Amino acid sequence: MKTLFFLLFISVTTFAQQPSFGVKVTGKGKPMILIPGLYSGGGVWDETVAHYASHYECHAITLPGFAGQPPIVADSILQEVTHQLAAYIKQHQLKKPVIVGHSLGGYLALNLAIYYPALTGDLVIVSSAPFLPALSISPTITEDSAKAIATQIRNGMKNMTPAQVKGSQQYMLPTMMNDSVKVAQVTEMAVRSDIPTQAQVMYELFSIDLRPLVKNITSRILVVGDWYGYRNYGATRQVTQERLEGQFKPAKSVKIVITDTAKHFIMFDEPVWFFAQVDEFLKK
Repeated sequence: MKTLFFLLFISVTTFAQQPSFGVKVTGKGKPMILIPGLYSGGGVWDETVAHYASHYECHAITLPGFAGQPPIVADSILQEVTHQLAAYIKQHQLKKPVIVGHSLGGYLALNLAIYYPALTGDLVIVSSAPFLPALSISPTITEDSAKAIATQIRNGMKNMTPAQVKGSQQYMLPTMMNDSVKVAQVTEMAVRSDIPTQAQVMYELFSIDLRPLVKNITSRILVVGDWYGYRNYGATRQVTQERLEGQFKPAKSVKIVITDTAKHFIMFDEPVWFFAQVDEFLKK
């Protein structure tokens, strides 16, 4: 019995010391954790880190299976990563870190604040929402309908070759950002990502509805939304605003701002505006 408890202790300790995600720590001050989106590594936050490193200790995350980081096997990758992020915060004694998340990273930030409210500080949610299908498809879509779509997406993604991933990213990313240099950088991250991981994470992102749990978030929330990149698909500022307001309505403290010029990677397309919104939010 003593041996069993010892092995369990060693296992938990090792898990706490060695998260499956990569971390690059820069700067000094109040802790800030930055989580990227699908196919992306922590490098998408380089300019954001440069802006905040003089006053914040920035922890830029590269998720498992993303941009060369080794993948993991888990029933729910997003839930496993959420637990590991919480363990990382505890292990490094980060006091109420600001959590900044883009797209998938924003979803993870919300999930972390839902399940570990005592550990999370202010949230900055960039181009994301508690239930993305209700933002991008229809506010009335059900979880079951979204799961059916998510299953099709996963099946279409999981067997893609690196060459196919590269081609799809080169086609899609210009609708998500304006800078061709950034398109090339994120494409390179995508090619180095684990394809089955991306497929599974996309499935989870589109099939798990966090809206009923938003009321449990105690952190202040800044939501930075976009619509411009999807204007040719029928997106408008008003519809985006209304859908975001509907999803975040149960939150105790939320501010929503919308860009009229930036695409999905808001921090790339309008960095001055983006930093102004976040600066104002964090100083209060």
